[in-house]
Amino acid sequence: MFNVTIQPIYKPLTFVVIFVFGLLMLSHIGDTAPEPEVWFSFTGNKAAVAEDASGNGNDGRIVGNAKRVKSKEGPYGMGIELSKALDQYIEFDYEMTDPGTVLFWFKPHWNGGDAGTFRIFDANNAVVFFSIGKGAVIGERENEFHFAVEDAPDTDYYLAAQAADVVKKDKWMHVAATWDFGGSAFFYLDGEEIATAKGFAGFPKFHESPRIGGNNKFKYRATTAGAHGVIDEFAIYSEVLSQKDIQKDMEFLVSDVKPEGKIAMTWGRLKSE
Repeated sequence: MFNVTIQPIYKPLTFVVIFVFGLLMLSHIGDTAPEPEVWFSFTGNKAAVAEDASGNGNDGRIVGNAKRVKSKEGPYGMGIELSKALDQYIEFDYEMTDPGTVLFWFKPHWNGGDAGTFRIFDANNAVVFFSIGKGAVIGERENEFHFAVEDAPDTDYYLAAQAADVVKKDKWMHVAATWDFGGSAFFYLDGEEIATAKGFAGFPKFHESPRIGGNNKFKYRATTAGAHGVIDEFAIYSEVLSQKDIQKDMEFLVSDVKPEGKIAMTWGRLKSE
């Protein structure tokens, strides 16, 4: 009696579960995750190399004895601790493109209200500036935490927030900037938009290697200090990520997702919807 009663219920239930799962998967066909061009999760054993986990071979050179540290209290796994020294940074061979996105986790060893300038990301060259940090140049905009970018005709744009309001010593923050010189640029902190700009006249030509941290190699936009903090899960995309994508990457761009394990990342995204 027991078997006869259960089986007619079990079989339709199994079919419904499979059918619903199938519809869920079909609804996400084509909804693939953006692929980073550069991705440093800072795992690995090579003291002088930040391996590019994107699979594109854009490995970084760790200069000035910056060291890997456990960041388990923060985002994921391992991070790189950078001092305030201008001769300590991570450099990699990559030409910034339009459109694009740069994002990372950062734990500053300084408060937003502290004096001086701190450079976290720097793609400045002899013609234009393109950077993220506190202060545009020594003595200029030192009260702002911003994404600073210049277009080809030499127009300056600062997407900024008051540094004292958003930067807290030894507290992790997620930073993201997007740009589309046919449209707008956006600056996000912890997944929330804090500033936008538009009206760019043209994307400038980049030729210097971008740097995470110090700025002693090229002093077009000189600072008093490098990053002075821990950075983790640094990525660059050759497309504009939406706010929704940025918020997902805050949760799912983790260091234990290998380049060959994209299904795991995609499944993580699917579960969040």
